[in-house]
Amino acid sequence: MTETQRNKTASQDIPQRGERISLRRPTMHDASRVFHWERDNEVWRYDPHRPFSESMTEFFPIFERNYVRGNGRQFWFIIEDEKHVPIGTITYFNIDYRLGQVEIGLGLGDKSRWGKGYGPDAIRTLVLYLFSTPGLTRIYAETALANRPSRRAFAKAHFVEVSQIYDPRSSGEPWVLLEIRKQRKEYFRS
Repeated sequence: MTETQRNKTASQDIPQRGERISLRRPTMHDASRVFHWERDNEVWRYDPHRPFSESMTEFFPIFERNYVRGNGRQFWFIIEDEKHVPIGTITYFNIDYRLGQVEIGLGLGDKSRWGKGYGPDAIRTLVLYLFSTPGLTRIYAETALANRPSRRAFAKAHFVEVSQIYDPRSSGEPWVLLEIRKQRKEYFRS
């Protein structure tokens, strides 16, 4: 199986349900909501070089290319609550089969809901799915040191902060590298 085939399979076989959430591929109907989330000042303050759209007209082609179709090895997913209301995104996961590791990103949409456990549940659902892939032993994420909601969500999903890093995209603001190893996934079942 080629890497392209594996990525296509990975994007289609995403788990449907966690304990309280479901993950699904985005559609064009999600564009206005994601446009609102992507304009979040907390995100843009620490990552000023991400593509930014001032209007929905500019945003539509970016959304279709990056979210709906997938851009290269990056894929995005909408997180829904029990009532199937979109509350956030898994912004990407990059799979490196040679090193047996995956980088994941978490998008905070409706922040009022994330303090109620939806963020960790979304991460656990994705992590359990990814660790079912043969050969993957490590999942890691990077988040701004100042992004407390994201750091809390990863900590509740049993990620460990392993180091502080400086991302050139973030104007010198410190970021945190978090990781989880495959042998720790049994903690998710409790």
